[in-house]
Amino acid sequence: MKHISLVKIIVALSIANAYLLSCSVMGTVSESVSDETLPPENGIADGSGEALGMGSQDFIIPEEDEFDGENVLDSLVSLSFGTPALYEKPVSTSYSPTDKVSNLPGGEGSSSESSQSTQSSESSESSKSSSEKSSSSKSSKESSSKASSSSKQSSSKSTSSSKAPESSSSESKASSTSASSVSSSSSEEPTPVSPSHSDAANEILTVKSNGQIVSGKALDIVSRIVMSEIGGTFAAEAIKAQAVAAYTDVKYNNLHNNSPSVYLSDNVTDSVRVLVASVIGEAIYYNGEIIQAVYSASSSGYTASSKLIWGNELPYLQSVYCELDKDYDPNYGRQKTFTSADMKNRVYNTTGISLSGDPSKWFTIDELADGNYVAQMSIGGQQTYINPSGKTVKITGRVFRETIMDYDIRSYAFEIDYDAATDVFTITTYGYGHGVGLSQNGANNLAKYWVWNYKQILEFYYQGTVVK
Repeated sequence: MKHISLVKIIVALSIANAYLLSCSVMGTVSESVSDETLPPENGIADGSGEALGMGSQDFIIPEEDEFDGENVLDSLVSLSFGTPALYEKPVSTSYSPTDKVSNLPGGEGSSSESSQSTQSSESSESSKSSSEKSSSSKSSKESSSKASSSSKQSSSKSTSSSKAPESSSSESKASSTSASSVSSSSSEEPTPVSPSHSDAANEILTVKSNGQIVSGKALDIVSRIVMSEIGGTFAAEAIKAQAVAAYTDVKYNNLHNNSPSVYLSDNVTDSVRVLVASVIGEAIYYNGEIIQAVYSASSSGYTASSKLIWGNELPYLQSVYCELDKDYDPNYGRQKTFTSADMKNRVYNTTGISLSGDPSKWFTIDELADGNYVAQMSIGGQQTYINPSGKTVKITGRVFRETIMDYDIRSYAFEIDYDAATDVFTITTYGYGHGVGLSQNGANNLAKYWVWNYKQILEFYYQGTVVK
C-alpha cells in the first residue's frame, strides 16, 4: 500500500509540474503574440478612464487617386474600427436588462452572462420597464428643440445638407417625433426590407480579429464589437447608435466579400447585449443602399469628409459641425510635447528633409479644410517630399500624423508651437482618429446633453441617410 501511495504521489507531482510548465509557456507565448499583433494605436482604458489608444487603422483606401465614381464603394471595404478614448469621468447609463439574456434572439451568451442575467434581470424587471418608459417620454419631448438647433448649425458649417431622408411610415410611428427635425421626406427613395430582430440576431457575420477570420451570429459579433469600442458606460442611445453603425459596416463589408478587422471583447455585459439586441438588424441606408458606416473615437469639432482623408467623395461622409465637442469631448485640445532633436530626426528619417536653423520656422500649416483639419503644411519650406518608391508625396495632416509622427499624435487637426526657452515643440490635437462618420464621444454627448435617440445621432453624422 505504501508503495502504491508513493507511486501515486510521484505521478501527481509530475502532472502538476507539467501543468505549471505548460501554463508558464502558454502565458509567455500569449503575451508575446499580444505585443506583436497589437497595432500602434490600440489600447484599453486604465482605471482612471485615460485612454491608452485607439484603432488599428485610420484609413480604408490608398493614397493614390485610382477610383472612378462607380467603383468608389467597392474600394471602401477594409476599415477596422477604432477603440475610443473613454471619458475621464465616464457617463453611466441606467439602462439594464429587462429580459433574461438566455431568452434574447440569437441564442445564449456565455455561461457567465446567462447566470448573471438570471440573477439580476428577475429582480429588476418591473422597475426597469417603468424607468424606460419615463426616459423615452423625456427624450421625445426634449430632443425636438435640440435637434432643430443643431440642424441649423451643422448646415451652415458643412458642405452637405443636415437633413436626411425620412424613415418608412411604419418606423416613423415607432420613433420619436423629434426625429423629424433631422429628417426630411423622400418618397422616391427605395425602402429596403430589413430582417426581423430574431432573424438578424441569428444572421452569420464574418470579421477579422487579431489576424484570424471569425464567423458568428450577428448579435454576438456586434455585441462584442460594441463592448470593445465603447463599453457599457456611454449613454444607452449612444450604445445603440454604435451597434447599428457596427452592424451596418460589417454587413457592408460582407456584402462586398470582405471581412473587416475589428476588436472583439470576451466580456460583454448584459446591458450592452440587451441594447444591441433592441436594434440588431437595423442598418443605415443611402438611396436604398447600405452604407460604409465608418467611425472614430472623436471628431475635432467637425467630422472630416471622406474626400479630405481618403481622396474619394461619398455623399453620406461629409464634414459635419459638432457643437458639443469643445465643451465635452475629452480629446479636444490634447497636448503632447517633443524635443526639437526628436522632431528633426523624425522628419529626416521619414521624408529625407534635413531641418536646420530656427526650429520655430520648421513647420508651417498652410491650409485647413473641413473646419480645422490640416490639408497642406510645409516642413523646412517644402510642401512635398519623395518617398522611397520615387513617388512625390504631398505633406498633409494625415501624412504628418501617420508617416512622420507614427501616430504619436491623435488627430489630423492640430497646431504646432515651439518654445525656444525649453527647445520643445507642443502639438495640440483636436479629436481622436480619422474623424470620418460617427464620432463615438460625440454620439455620447448628443445622447446625454441633447437627449437625442440613436436614429437622430446616426442620421446627423451620416448625412442624407435613413436608419431602418
